[in-house]
Order: sequence, then structure tokens, then C-alpha cells
Amino acid sequence: MSRLVLIITVAWAAIAAGYTSAQPSNQTVYAYRSGDLWKFNLDDDSATQLTHWGYTGGPILAPDGRKLAYLSTSPEFIAQYSSGIAAQSAGAAPANIWIMDIATESHRLIAGQSDSGASLAGILRSLPAWSPDSQKLAWLELDASARPANAAALKLRDIAANTTSLLVSDVDLGHQGSQIQMPTLRWGQAGIARLRLSHQQAEPKATQHIEFYDPLTGAFSEYDLGLSASRDNLARDFVWVNHLGNSLVALQIQDYWEIINPYDGTRLRLTDPPRLKNRLIAGAMQLIPAAIANADEDWDIHWYATTGANLQFSGYVSPRVNPNFLPAMSPDGAKMAWHSGDGIDHWRISMTESNSALASDPGHGRAFPIPEPVSVVWAPTEWVTTGSVAGAPVLLTASVNCGLLPLLSAGQRAIVSSDLSLRVRAEATTSGAQLGNLEGGAIVSIDAGPVCADGYNWYTISGDSISGWTAEGANGDYWLLYHVACSSSPATRLTTNMTATASGDRVVNIRDGAGPENTEIVWAVAAGDEFVVTGLPQCGASGLRWYPVRIDEKLGWIAEGQNEHYWIEPVES
Repeated sequence: MSRLVLIITVAWAAIAAGYTSAQPSNQTVYAYRSGDLWKFNLDDDSATQLTHWGYTGGPILAPDGRKLAYLSTSPEFIAQYSSGIAAQSAGAAPANIWIMDIATESHRLIAGQSDSGASLAGILRSLPAWSPDSQKLAWLELDASARPANAAALKLRDIAANTTSLLVSDVDLGHQGSQIQMPTLRWGQAGIARLRLSHQQAEPKATQHIEFYDPLTGAFSEYDLGLSASRDNLARDFVWVNHLGNSLVALQIQDYWEIINPYDGTRLRLTDPPRLKNRLIAGAMQLIPAAIANADEDWDIHWYATTGANLQFSGYVSPRVNPNFLPAMSPDGAKMAWHSGDGIDHWRISMTESNSALASDPGHGRAFPIPEPVSVVWAPTEWVTTGSVAGAPVLLTASVNCGLLPLLSAGQRAIVSSDLSLRVRAEATTSGAQLGNLEGGAIVSIDAGPVCADGYNWYTISGDSISGWTAEGANGDYWLLYHVACSSSPATRLTTNMTATASGDRVVNIRDGAGPENTEIVWAVAAGDEFVVTGLPQCGASGLRWYPVRIDEKLGWIAEGQNEHYWIEPVES
């Protein structure tokens, strides 16, 4: 398995600042209805049919709000089906991909059957996924006549250049029954992701993985989600989330959610579900998907809305959190909408009942399942977390093409790792003029960065006697560590993602909070018992520095030491 090289070139804040919505009206909603794409006007409860095929699924809104993508069952297959040559009872049908410009309502075919040399059985295609910058689409496709489990192709479409490229040629679709179901792709800042379920003859009989693809190189990484024999930890769905300014994946597992780090597969449980919000507006209504057990011993999603001061049940219940059932949000961030029969409902906090917008034309029927999704969209949305996890936050940042995940940012303070002499240069490059050195234990301010150059993450720093550029580390070792001054603690020697153990012959307690007061011991570690630091430290009671850590599946906090004495120490890499 090759490690995914993740490149994130634009920060979340910069992306959000650059979005402009092309929605023609604050009251215009686009939705699937009876096999076609429709436009609903909530001002007068009218509806306009935008496609007239009867075998169309969608829409999928681009992150910038300017375009829609949708799938349609291919005319070639419909002709074969109507003449009795082809049969369809379940699974995916051969499909084409279209986009619609919202401003002009013009439609363009992106991927047809002849584009891939379709056989008589046709080309099956997955739901396309928009790139975060709205410039590309990604999808999986498979020749239905070949159908080997590992023969799907991952395709990319450059919208402006009007070109399609092959990113990966041998994608394994995982376990399939008599009819193939194309998986769902989701494209986030850290790559293209999907879930895969595989059956095996030997124990365990089933495994579930999440896979990540680098959209630039096709580099592939996967993580086994550790499916139990009873499947009570099966990931039902996943979404990309903005977690503390970082692009991570959140997995829905029964009635709880976990976030997974695309860089190393680290997983932590969220204390609260992620929230769906208008991408462009801060402080507006957020939607909370609460999983509640039903009479069939499954989980339904009850959608609650909050403005910070209010929490109210919207009245909308869906079986899943996926494109078919995802509610839409208005451009002003004050309303939500969802499918209701052949129309849509729209609702805002303080409403006791929803208002239904229905279409008068019954539309087209269908003889078999049409392409998914069967969705409704209004304005661009994003998922965010509250930042709270069961134990400690995971702190990740933007670019990862310089050997190390950068852990520092402007405005923080840092300390030089002990037993080092760290060069300071005039420029962010190994060829920059050397201005001097920072010795181990030196504390500096981070003024700007990171800048990736020559295989290092560089920061501008300022100290008591020197200012300039210095590198954060290399080959898995951090030279410059996040520093928080705690009055009774020794100098920092640890940082996020480091492995540590107890020092000497000590036994050190891990607690469920950062301090001994009002907390409980969850574990104890001795020398040789390794644990992973999952976030940055904070000062607790008695001036001790506490780190969030994970040992096996247990999460908690541990103190680094007192005065000049260390209780825990890094494990040599």
C-alpha cells in the first residue's frame, strides 16, 4: 500500500472568502422529481421542469453554487431495455453525466457511452463528486460486460478545459452481489474518498475500508476500519468536515460519529455530531443529524436546527445522511428544505409546521431504479464540527508535501527541541544565508508560515537575539515544538503525533481531564507502555503541562512532569 501524498494548497478561510453564489433567487430550489430535474420557486410555490428524460438523478451542487451535475440513464440502454435486449431489476444502470450552468440553465454532456467505448451492456458510472474549487468532477466507471471486481476506472473531468483524464485504472469496487452498486465518492481538501466493503472466505468474513486518492497523482491509501463480527461498528456513511480549520472525514457509526485523519488513519470519537451549515455565512442556522433508534432496531436521522440560542426539531426524519436525503439550506442561512413526496418542504426555526412546494405536472415514471442521488439543493453547504472529541482535539493543518505535517501557525510560540542547534536563515530555503543558530530550549515567536520549500516546512521566527527563517523538522523528527509556558513544568519535549512512554521506573496516570481535580484515572502507564500524543498541550492545575493522548482505544490526558523532572518522554523514532 502506498502512502497518500496529500496536498492542500488553499486554507479553509481563503476558500470561503472566495465563494460567490450564482443562485438566481433566494427562493429558488433545485430538486429531483419523478425522474427529472426541477426548479422550485418558493415565492409562488411554482415549479419548472428542467429536463424531460424521465431517467435522471440529481442534482449535485458545485461548491461555488454556479453549476449542477447530474446523472441520466443512457438512451442506448433505454432502447435496449424497451426492445427486450437488456434487462434491469436492481443495481446501477449504464449512465451519462451532465452539468447545468445555473445562470443560463444550459446543459452539457460530460461523459456519454461512446466516450469510453461502451459495450452492449454499457458503462456504469458512480455519482460524480465536485472538487473543492468547483473546477473538476470525479467519478468511477465500469464496463458492465466485464465486471471484474478490480477493473473500475477513476476519471477526472476538467470543466474549463473540457477534457477527461484517467487517474486510476484498477479501482476495486469491493463486494458486489448479482447487481453492481456503484459507490459514492466525496472530494475534500485532503483528497477523494470512498468506503469499500469486502467479503472474504476466511475470518473475518467482512472488512470495511476507507480509501483516499490524491487527485494530482492518483496515489492511494486505505485504512481498515476494524469491522466487528456483529458489524455494530459499520460506518453507515461519511462526510468531509471542517474540524478546527482542517479537512478531515467524519464517519457515522450507529448513533455516534468518529473523525479519521487521512494522513495516518488515526480515529477519535466526536462528542457531538458534525453540523451542516451554509458555506458562506458564519453564525447562521446549523443542522444537527441526531441518530435515534427506531422500531426496526435501526437508526433514523432526526434533523435538529440551532442558531446558538435555540435548538428545535425541524420535523424532518431521514434514513441516512447521504446525497439522497441531505437537506438543503437557503442562501441566507435561515431556512432548510427537503424532499416531501413529489415536492419539497421548507422550514425555519420558529415554524411549527413545514410549508410544502408542489409541482402540478406529474412528471415521468420509471421502470427501474434511476441513477442516484434523488436530492434537493439550494445554496452551497459544508460540514463543521464543534471541535470537541471524546478525550482531546486532533490538530492538523494544511500542506503535507514537505516530509512532515506542519503543526505551528502564526501567533504561537515554539521551543527548540533539546540537544539541537537549529540554523536560522535569511530566506525559506537551504541556500539562504545563515544568520545564526537557535540552541536547544530557546523559545521564539512564530511570525508567519509555514512555507514549503526544499522538502521542509519553514517559519519566520523572532527571538531575543535573532530573527529569520527556520525549518520545523525532517525525517519524522520535529525540531521546533509548540510551546505553552506552564509555571511548574520542564521544557516541552513532545508534540502532536509523537509516541511517548513513562520515564525511568515511574508509573504515570492518564486521566479523563487535564488535571487531578474532578477527573478520574482511565489508565496507568509504565516504562515501555507506548502511547500517542493526539494534540497540543495545555496548562492545568499546579502549573503542570498536560497532553491529550491515546493508548489502544483509550483517550485521556497525561502530565509531562514537574519542575525539572520528566514523568514521560518521547520514544526514539
